[in-house]
Amino acid sequence: MFEPWSVWAVAGFVCIGLEMLLPGFVIFFFGVGGLLTALCSLVPFVAGLAWLQIVLFVLFSGFSLFFLRRRFTRIFAGTVFDSKRESKEDVGTGKIADVLETTGVVSEGRIKFQGTSWKAHTREGECPAGSKAIIVGREGMTYIVKPAPVEGE
Repeated sequence: MFEPWSVWAVAGFVCIGLEMLLPGFVIFFFGVGGLLTALCSLVPFVAGLAWLQIVLFVLFSGFSLFFLRRRFTRIFAGTVFDSKRESKEDVGTGKIADVLETTGVVSEGRIKFQGTSWKAHTREGECPAGSKAIIVGREGMTYIVKPAPVEGE
């Protein structure tokens, strides 16, 4: 009815199209796996073995996800070509935030930044609740902060 390569190609294009609707930049790489599997399915030996096609799809998708996602994320986020645009990890760096819950090296607390509460921790020292902190970076959804100097010191 349908050739295996056409099924994999359609699945690949559908996955790439779904990336426009779903956040996370993951499904795109399953689309890449589908397209690469479609190319391999053009070989008659591979076209006759469904289990081999599935193994190839898993391998291609896994390798592209783990080895290419970090590189492609910067390009699709727009930070490679737009040097004025901050990457997610740089948002807020150097800005002051209010400490809502005490943050330390071992204890994760919360800060208020841009009107929202965020998880935060320090790499050295401690930021007590009610004080100010300087944002030095971000790891995922957690800000890394350091104690802000107290005025008058």
